[in-house]
Amino acid sequence: MENMLYAEELVREFLVFRGFTNTLQAFDSELSTDIGQGFQVDKIVDLIFAVYVPTFQAEKLVALLSFLKHCLASSSDRVFIDTLCKLEVSILRYYIVSAVQAGRKDKVVEFYGMNGNDLLQRGQDWSPWFAIPYVKNPSSDPEFRTYFSREWFEALHLSVRNFFNAIFNGTHILLK
Repeated sequence: MENMLYAEELVREFLVFRGFTNTLQAFDSELSTDIGQGFQVDKIVDLIFAVYVPTFQAEKLVALLSFLKHCLASSSDRVFIDTLCKLEVSILRYYIVSAVQAGRKDKVVEFYGMNGNDLLQRGQDWSPWFAIPYVKNPSSDPEFRTYFSREWFEALHLSVRNFFNAIFNGTHILLK
């Protein structure tokens, strides 16, 4: 993480030294759209829970999670990839629950239209989840009740933050 910030500053210094102001502006613009958010845990967690989920940006959410899995693919420790895959399932379920709670069942149907085949192939018991837009009160349904609780969300949020802290603030990730 520190090496990335140092490299970023070196690039910035070089561009300023050479007088490449347009290139510097383009560089800063590109950095602002960095999908990995410079691997800063707070920014990634906020992107998931404060931007992509509440604004129903499923495509960007799925792309971010795929990008993070790709980054971890170079890790020799399979536990990290497996953990991220489990967290991904929970994050995607949280997206669905949030859409249902907001009365945006159209976003759930849209999500399944884009990702349904992939979810079914994963085999993490997604089949019942395809019915959620048609369940009258999913928050009281035994199949989904847990996912509508504040405690489940808080545990998910904390787990995601702790996982990314361990990966990005530790020495466990080697960026390509």
